[in-house]
Amino acid sequence: MPSLLTSSSVPVAVISRPGVDYAPAPYGPPSAVYEMVEAAFSRLGLDGGRAGTAAWNPLSDVIQPGDRVVIKPNFVTNQNFHTRLTGEHLSCSSTHASVLRPIIDYALRAAGPRGRVSVVDSPAEGCNLDEVVRALGVRDLLADYRRRGFEIPLIDLRHFRIVPRMLLDNLQRAGRSWNLGLLQHERLDGDPLGYHVVDLAARSRFAEVHERAARLAFHRAHPRTPVSHHSDGRHEYSLPRTVLSADAIITVAKMKTHKKSGVTLALKSAIGLTNQKYWLPHYTRGTVEEGGDEYPLRPPALSRLRNQLQRVSLPPPFADHSLVARAPLVAQSAGITMDGFVVEGSWEGNDTLWRTTLDLCHALHYADHEGRLHDRPVRQHLALVDGIFASEGEGEGEGPLASTPKRAGLLVAGRDPVLVDHVATQIMGFDPQRVPTVREALRRPLLPTSDLAGLDTRQDGPLPDSPFVPPSTWPSLRMP
Repeated sequence: MPSLLTSSSVPVAVISRPGVDYAPAPYGPPSAVYEMVEAAFSRLGLDGGRAGTAAWNPLSDVIQPGDRVVIKPNFVTNQNFHTRLTGEHLSCSSTHASVLRPIIDYALRAAGPRGRVSVVDSPAEGCNLDEVVRALGVRDLLADYRRRGFEIPLIDLRHFRIVPRMLLDNLQRAGRSWNLGLLQHERLDGDPLGYHVVDLAARSRFAEVHERAARLAFHRAHPRTPVSHHSDGRHEYSLPRTVLSADAIITVAKMKTHKKSGVTLALKSAIGLTNQKYWLPHYTRGTVEEGGDEYPLRPPALSRLRNQLQRVSLPPPFADHSLVARAPLVAQSAGITMDGFVVEGSWEGNDTLWRTTLDLCHALHYADHEGRLHDRPVRQHLALVDGIFASEGEGEGEGPLASTPKRAGLLVAGRDPVLVDHVATQIMGFDPQRVPTVREALRRPLLPTSDLAGLDTRQDGPLPDSPFVPPSTWPSLRMP
């Protein structure tokens, strides 16, 4: 196994190609996106001794021959409530095939014929993954590899998905979108290797706020599910064995804003590596004065009822299904009730989701193939953030699903996701100290290299001159 990065100098590559677009099939080379990924590898100094030659094998610094490699893109979903994500709205939220092509090419070269490369994700519960990967060219890309003798499985890590069965779907009347129907639970095959429960116990970022355990919540349909997994000193997360058995993982995040965490970049990719999303605390019930972060001020009862009716779990024997009865204003923002109140931790006071994110990052780096925790990282991690088509909190703009596409032409990469996110956040025009996930991963370092003193930013190309628009409920996110 290659040595884990311990140098006092930790490079982060920033590649900027203004105006670049995703490449058509067969996705390169030659293509501008393929060149951007290669430029990122080169700027990171990967296999520097052979750079520029036909023998260049950049991922050999991350992957050894025979390694099991997991590539984790960001596929999220194909639909945000009644709005189907297509075109730029889909490519600004999910990973395009032309970004995956050079990564897979070089991963195959490094792993060799005895290695195994898999593409995995656990997208949003309502995601029709087949529709997403077809639209983004990923299905055709993997079929092309198969024709050339490379079997690269695409593994949906979820063990179920939610399928909408709507009687009314975006019936627009009187300035509102009327929706009524069921969200049905449909079983999926999940990870063929199964799952391990990893208990972080005292290592969890929730251990320091143990008094909140009984109020940790997921969302309106399953608000109390996290409680039993974060009580009595336990802090449990379910991780797929395909991920835990990997020798190296390459995450390909999208550059996006997020209503509950400010931004979603490399660190938050870890959310897409668990099958049990309902176990994940997303906010703490109650107002700030009550010791929660669900909302700054308690909304009126009618407003809370309207929010709850957007998704209501049904009683047994239909407990896996939910009722939807919502009539938001047509221009309503996600995470905001139709009365304009913040709900479910969708604001800059959220002190919960960053803890969940960093817990999963800790498990990803320190849990071995049996789910046992170690004191040092046990697998390699290369993190890329795709900001070629990014998304920002403008218009409806409460990312990650209702964002506005932004042609940023950016790619950020490195071997420490904390430093990658720090750099990416600054490039977006935001203050990293205002992003709890980044700030806290530096304060209590996620990795031995998570220290700004060692950060070596290597820029290639001009940076964008216009900052991103933050989510409306994160007004202090901008750089001072």
